[in-house]
Amino acid sequence: MKNQLLAILLILSPPLLANEIDIDKSTLPVDEKSFIEAISRFNKDEILKALGEPMSKEDIKMKSSDEIVASVWQYHHINTAEDGSYYPVTELDFLDEFVETVVFQNNNGQTSGSPSQTYKIQKP
Repeated sequence: MKNQLLAILLILSPPLLANEIDIDKSTLPVDEKSFIEAISRFNKDEILKALGEPMSKEDIKMKSSDEIVASVWQYHHINTAEDGSYYPVTELDFLDEFVETVVFQNNNGQTSGSPSQTYKIQKP
């Protein structure tokens, strides 16, 4: 009986012991808080699959090697504020392959008095 119980526990334990929860990487949440929580688990390729090509993309390269060390991607109307209104621009700032900072802008890139929300991404 003890052996059967042990066998059942061993069979059921791998999913229980997994460190990371499986996330559907084909889509990202729309609301800003859920988006921030999810984006840290996505790399550039996964973001492209979920959101498509950004409206604006700028790569920052090392002068000595032309290696891309950072990127700034901007998407239009993909995230909502707490009141349900869409931010005109969501900016994703990358270091290497992962998002470091997300900025929700209340303007289309023009200088204005409208505040924006900026979040530093915590790595999982």
